[in-house]
Amino acid sequence: MRLRFDRRTSFAACLGLLLLALPLAAADDAAPEGAPGPASWAEALKDGEVDVAFRYRFEEVSDDAVGAADAHASTLRTTLSYGMKPYRGFSFFLEAEDVTAVVDDERYNNAGAGHLANGVRDRPVVADPEVTGVNQAWVRFARGATALTAGRQEIALGDQRFVGPVGWRQNHQSFDALRITSEVGKVKVDYAFVAAVHRIFGDRQPMASHLLNLPIDAGGAGTLTLYAYLLDYDRPQSAVLSTATYGAELRGKRPLTGRRTLLYELELAEQRDHADNPRRIDAGYANAMLGVDFGAVSLKATWEVLEGGGDGGRFTTPLATLHKWNGWADKFLATPPDGLDTLYLTVAGKAGKLGWTAVYLDFRADAGGRDFGSELDLQLTYPTPWGQTVALKAALYDAEDFAADTEKLMLWTTYRF
Repeated sequence: MRLRFDRRTSFAACLGLLLLALPLAAADDAAPEGAPGPASWAEALKDGEVDVAFRYRFEEVSDDAVGAADAHASTLRTTLSYGMKPYRGFSFFLEAEDVTAVVDDERYNNAGAGHLANGVRDRPVVADPEVTGVNQAWVRFARGATALTAGRQEIALGDQRFVGPVGWRQNHQSFDALRITSEVGKVKVDYAFVAAVHRIFGDRQPMASHLLNLPIDAGGAGTLTLYAYLLDYDRPQSAVLSTATYGAELRGKRPLTGRRTLLYELELAEQRDHADNPRRIDAGYANAMLGVDFGAVSLKATWEVLEGGGDGGRFTTPLATLHKWNGWADKFLATPPDGLDTLYLTVAGKAGKLGWTAVYLDFRADAGGRDFGSELDLQLTYPTPWGQTVALKAALYDAEDFAADTEKLMLWTTYRF
């Protein structure tokens, strides 16, 4: 039997978890010695932190499926934020965001939702619509190791394979949510009830979803994370994304001889249809990584499978930071109907302050084994002495039985003060 949570049940569950969690931290309510907090509300407001950040990016895309015209996107993301110093456990955070096309927005398809769309259809997509608004606005009450955060907020769970803020795109993804975090012995509890997600395209998707993430200290074995993500989209056209996902991930490292360190990760998950999803979903997910960190250089081999094909549907992750996964050319932001089987080979390191990364990816269908092609991703990053970061990134997708050849070149810089 599957349970369907309505909004009243969801809200009651949130309050119940809060009442259970807050007493756990009662003994730690006092501020630690040597770290006095503000003496008044006025002082807490005066000592709050103001932050201004800029990120400029030029992104060029050549996609054989679109035609001869390439995309050229020149955009600037500006954020202004203020965070109050905690006083008697209370604090708040506000962040305004503006994304502007520096030159013009007629040389790329910005994929904006509704009136934010620039109407360009004969050039490749660079999903950075011009938008101005509130990205985050939340209040928090913290008591010891337990915190309750309510409002619009960015949420990043684990490696962001299932839930993340999509930090690569200029307009970040944020959530209208009630979130509770706490620690019980070796277990970290992270639960959120999400009423809506504000996506990178500028639209808002109402929902009544539950996100539960439980990282457990497994000693020398690393960290074992158990999770359950119950997505319940309100709008009928989005109901096909309503799923219940249950999984576990073990991540750790072990010292080898010399300066070498063994890195490993194993993750398994199962996904079923949930709430009003009109389609049957019964698909699995697997991710295995083995690597060695040599100090200045690291090598990793990763195998990831999102099941698809047959009458079990396909495994989906609509709230993920998808740009991190399955190639920076962004050809697999949605799982193909036959699923996706990906092999990653990653080499990364530093030469002085210059960071570099190279990734080779091989894509195949999970069902039927069709060859989807391969991709080479390259990245260079450099932090300047004055606090600015400059980076260059390229993605070269060589298509076979999926999509079309695509090349991306991305140059960006960030600065905050």
